[in-house]
Amino acid sequence: MRIAVLSGKGDTGKTLVSVNLAAAAKISTYIDCDVEEPNGYLFFKP
Repeated sequence: MRIAVLSGKGDTGKTLVSVNLAAAAKISTYIDCDVEEPNGYLFFKP
């Protein structure tokens, strides 16, 4: 299954929703394609 979370407007919670979906799945790949503020890595431990 592939899930994309997107919106043309900022501050809509895209990163929060994306990170939570990735964390809830047993196997997942999270790719942050935000060119202005790619901050999804802040939610995951390295």
